[in-house]
Amino acid sequence: MISLPSIPNLTSLSVDFVCPWTFQPTAPVPDEVRGAKAKAVRLGWQQDPATAHNFFSGWEGLNSNARISESDEGNPPYKLHAIVADYDAPLSEQEIASGLERLGRYLPAYFGRRLSGNVHAVWLLESPVTVPNAAFATEFMRFLAKRLPLDRFGVRLDGPALARPAQYYCNGGEWYQVSEYRLPKALVQGWLVEVAEKFQFRGEGIKIPLDLVWAELKKKWPQADWPGDFVEGSQGPSFFIEGSVSPKSAILKAEGFYTFSEHASKPWWSWRDLLGAQFVDGFESRSIGEAVDNIHFDGRSYWRLDGNSQWAPYAKEDTAAHLFIARDVPKSAPKGQPSMLDKCLEHIRQWHRIDGACPFVFRPSGPIKTGASTVLNTFTRRAMTPAEATGVVWGDEGPMPFTSWLIDGLLSSAEQRDYLLSWLHYFYKGAHDYDLQSGQNIFIVGGAGVGKTLFSTRVIAPLVGGHVTAEDYLMGSTSFNSQLFESAYWTIDDNSATTDAATHRRFSTIIKRMAANTTFEYHAKFQVPVQVSWRGRVCVTMNADEESIRMLPDLDISILDKICIFKAAESSEGRDFPPSRELEVKLARELPYFARYLLEFEVPAHCRGGARYGIKSFHETSLMRIAHHSSRAFSFAEMLDDWRNEYFVEHSVDEWRGTSYQLYYHLNLDPARAATIRALTHSQVSSQLAILKNRGYSIECEEQDEGRVWTIRRQRP
Repeated sequence: MISLPSIPNLTSLSVDFVCPWTFQPTAPVPDEVRGAKAKAVRLGWQQDPATAHNFFSGWEGLNSNARISESDEGNPPYKLHAIVADYDAPLSEQEIASGLERLGRYLPAYFGRRLSGNVHAVWLLESPVTVPNAAFATEFMRFLAKRLPLDRFGVRLDGPALARPAQYYCNGGEWYQVSEYRLPKALVQGWLVEVAEKFQFRGEGIKIPLDLVWAELKKKWPQADWPGDFVEGSQGPSFFIEGSVSPKSAILKAEGFYTFSEHASKPWWSWRDLLGAQFVDGFESRSIGEAVDNIHFDGRSYWRLDGNSQWAPYAKEDTAAHLFIARDVPKSAPKGQPSMLDKCLEHIRQWHRIDGACPFVFRPSGPIKTGASTVLNTFTRRAMTPAEATGVVWGDEGPMPFTSWLIDGLLSSAEQRDYLLSWLHYFYKGAHDYDLQSGQNIFIVGGAGVGKTLFSTRVIAPLVGGHVTAEDYLMGSTSFNSQLFESAYWTIDDNSATTDAATHRRFSTIIKRMAANTTFEYHAKFQVPVQVSWRGRVCVTMNADEESIRMLPDLDISILDKICIFKAAESSEGRDFPPSRELEVKLARELPYFARYLLEFEVPAHCRGGARYGIKSFHETSLMRIAHHSSRAFSFAEMLDDWRNEYFVEHSVDEWRGTSYQLYYHLNLDPARAATIRALTHSQVSSQLAILKNRGYSIECEEQDEGRVWTIRRQRP
């Protein structure tokens, strides 16, 4: 007579083996717990530790005397004796008989009436079979629900309960024997093989090249033989189990063997079990190294590439799930030992430590050494891929007629094209080669509608991985900049003209710094602030009206070698731009050819610059004059000329000598002039004098014991 694992109530942890259909309770079942409407009362009785009844299961745990746990932690399911299926209906004997006809040859042994009035069926196995873990047990029961199949009685099968090996069923005390049929051992083992072939044994060991495993196994078991190729999913004998004679009792998996041998003490044998820790540990270290590749830790978050190939920070729990699911890292381990998953996380914390993460534009993605720090370069954009064709021709005869037409008509003079293309060649080639070097920032000034913005945002930007609008940062209205440093190309368009001298000075200083410096502070929200290297470009496009042109930078701050100023056409008259959709099609077709043209472009000798910026700076003459007239030094020179004309006539002298403070004092003597000069300090007066001296004004300077003494002569050159 068969006995099944049983507990006396649903809070009990101790298991006995009892035959459910011969069980006799020591106390009668209370009437109030019977019937469909007594569910709540019945549950309380079932969970009462004082209840002494029979709750049975088809599963035996790894510890046969203890209740089965929900997972491998505790007492996982180990051996299947019977299949118990619950049906949510009070089937009559006639309905059961009709269902049995539909069921076919795989007949259950018993039907039992539950206390609710519904029924459950029990299929007995000819011989118990073992499984390696709880997940496999669940997968096997889901397989059986379809293969037997168990849902042919015309009522709903309780599938979730069937797939839970930890489920125990209340004995209703009313049983009907249906047949003497037992599911054959060979049949059930065949089903186990079907499940095992597809089942992922994650968490059960580490993967080692199977040719190396087989060589090592042969050393330990010289008599071992394996039919066919020693490849994952193949079947063979359990030669590692003493007394096992079945020729196909083991399934080979990447991490070990799953065996059905009756002589085996357990169903799963990892390579560590079979070949020992010394052999496996070396491969485990290598596996850990492969598993943690491209995962980095900044003390707070774990960084890795997401599904869009972008670097993103993740919490520890998310990283552990990724290692287990996507990288097949086992998370189970012998009791008291760290799992491979734990070892991977510790390896990342110890050996993949970074001091922060930020984009280093057009430099290889991944960890970068910056002095004593290691920073993760999160930049992953690419420059446009050039067309394969070489020898691309400029103009209507080549494959980029619209782009050629746009650039030729954009500039007010032909001489500027060499400088603009040289600048763009140096920028694009550095981005394409992932070796971007510093270069000048550019200003394009011209009439409305001539294509300035089109060229900046629809031609240059796609070539170098896109652009960001940097108006707020460059104008000083915000210091938040993390999104800017994710692009190598910043733009400002027409409508950003400065309105006061302080803003203009700040803008000029930042424009200069963006070309002169290569290191900036990068502080993204919720991330560790770090120093980022940036060698990008800024492009400012503006109209040529009096208000917009004031955006030209202050030329008094040693900025000329760090900027290029191009003059665009004054009018779009005679140039018809295509509609937006047609424009997109043209640029999409032509820009790869333009990219190839830029890569092959030979910088003319007169455009070649030094090592710092690669290309000579270009400053269109008429725009330089306008910028000069807008500068602080020019305004100061006008005021100084006004004072000089009065002073030298009034005093009949040819020169004035004194300190900058003394000049500041003299300039303030005239009330009409004082309102203007008070906007300057005497040290700023000294700076303006130095600028005028360098520009050739009749000013000299001497360093004396009492300080710096300036000489201003009557005659201005």
